[in-house]
Amino acid sequence: MHFLHPSNLHWLWLALIPIALWLFRRKAKRMPVSTLLFFRSLAREHQESAWLRRLKKILSLLLSLLVLVLATFVLARPFHGGGGGTPKSLVILLDRSASMSAKNEKGQTRLAEAKSLLKDRLKALPENVITSLVVYDAEAEVTQSRSTSRRELLRLIDQADTVPVEDRPEEALAVAQRLAVLEAPAEIWCASDRRMKIPPEGGTTIRMINVALEHPVNIGITGFQIRPAPLARNRFEAFVEVSASSANEKQVEATLEARLDGRPVQLRQLELKPGESTRLILPLEGGKGQRLEIEAMCPGDCLGWDNVVIAPLPKTRPLVVAWFNDTPDPFVELALSSMLAEERIQVMKGGANDFPPKDKPDVYVFENWLPKDWPADRPALVLNPPSNSGPIHAKKLDKAVPYDSVRAVQPDHPVLYRVTSGRVAVTQTTVLNMSDTLETLWMAGQEPVLAAGQADGQRMVVTAFIPGKSEQLALMSAFPLLIGNALYWCAENNEALASLKPKRPGDFVSLESGIVKWHDWDGAKFINTSEESRGGWFELRRIGIFEAANGKVESSLLLSVYETELPAIAAAAGTSTTENTARRWATGGGWWTKLLWFALGVLLIESWLFHRQTVY
Repeated sequence: MHFLHPSNLHWLWLALIPIALWLFRRKAKRMPVSTLLFFRSLAREHQESAWLRRLKKILSLLLSLLVLVLATFVLARPFHGGGGGTPKSLVILLDRSASMSAKNEKGQTRLAEAKSLLKDRLKALPENVITSLVVYDAEAEVTQSRSTSRRELLRLIDQADTVPVEDRPEEALAVAQRLAVLEAPAEIWCASDRRMKIPPEGGTTIRMINVALEHPVNIGITGFQIRPAPLARNRFEAFVEVSASSANEKQVEATLEARLDGRPVQLRQLELKPGESTRLILPLEGGKGQRLEIEAMCPGDCLGWDNVVIAPLPKTRPLVVAWFNDTPDPFVELALSSMLAEERIQVMKGGANDFPPKDKPDVYVFENWLPKDWPADRPALVLNPPSNSGPIHAKKLDKAVPYDSVRAVQPDHPVLYRVTSGRVAVTQTTVLNMSDTLETLWMAGQEPVLAAGQADGQRMVVTAFIPGKSEQLALMSAFPLLIGNALYWCAENNEALASLKPKRPGDFVSLESGIVKWHDWDGAKFINTSEESRGGWFELRRIGIFEAANGKVESSLLLSVYETELPAIAAAAGTSTTENTARRWATGGGWWTKLLWFALGVLLIESWLFHRQTVY
């Protein structure tokens, strides 16, 4: 048995007081009375033998001493070391990932509690134990290696701070095990809010200091993307996914607020059940380069890192579209021209003899024609394919079949965003043989007329109708929107839209030498800071917008389902290879609280026996 606060054991000297009172107690005096009948009815000791009365007095003394000893042990906080003697070396794993910044009702972060528990536990460890400290998030960093300097170890523990990065404990555990085997017998203490998967091999004792919250409440933004709106100047669309932790005890009401340069432009009210996610598309109107801030808020939210996304409205180059056709439809040209006028795309037009082009486009558009040698290096929009080629399997109909309406199979697909499918009438001219790589988006009768999918990393959208022969389709806004959505969805992973994709903390970006200016989110508010880039690769360790020395502006966002999914202590406990002793010290489930309740029970028994029942 060890003690967290062995200095409190000096209070055992208080046991001398009841011993002295017992040894030097006043003796009974003889007093003459007229009758003993009344006293005999009240005092039972006159009916007992002398040795029994003496035994009861000794028992009273022992119970009083036991109460004092137990109270002293409570102050010293005993804990069991888990078997074995004192280790020769100790490796401490300290989690500093984003979830460790979650706060309890008192405003204490999980990292602060982990530091406090580690310091208390280190007090019970001999000074000659060799210690190492490994702090980790996505990467492991050995801040102290095989040292007996306890003061330096405590300083390095105090110095650790949370970063908005996902944790990957496997690498940190591998590093800790390599350090532990250098000086056996060894122990590894892991201070984290998550259970660690302990490998079955290895003889090193691994102890878990679990600092997860008992009843966490958290929501966070776990998905974000922004793009220019098709066919609209200075309009953008922001896709946002908001998730609630499954550890939430009940449904929470949340508010999602979007701001442009600090001015509120969107406000949504959400209701999220535990473990539930909701997805929204927020239309925005603003100038390129304006700062977009989206914040999710709910009462009692304990983690601030995942509540905000911040990004500049994008400045992108136009998509380069190579359009090859046999017999072009004028309405397809009209749809592409509308995007061309908005400077969304650049069109290279050609026929069958012009394929392949000298310069590679961002997206291929094949209309009423397919190349024999399928280009698999770029995404493709295929309109009314007449035959098979590559992953496209189609057969041209001898006679077109008109349909009064279509049925949207996947109305939430990005290709169908803002497209009013219920009012669309099409004339089918091609039969599509759907493969595993394509998903049906529109059905006309029993036939697929619009499909999208991905084959070997290549995105494609396929239609089975001609807009010019489809009743009213070409005159509706649905068709140019469909073409614009298809082009943007196909080119989503293309470098033309690369500036729209936010980076994540922990990523490395190539920056020139100079000062990097940040407008970053510290979990509670936005602050302006700066740091130096020495050229080459620069590691992102913040959430917010950063501007490089060359004027390039990008954003860094957490967007982590893993970190938003805060663990609860009940879910994190219960493994045979780890122990939650440190957590029980803080929550009232350890030895010291059991001793306290036992001491109170003994005190009540002693009071009841020797004062209420007057047994001696």
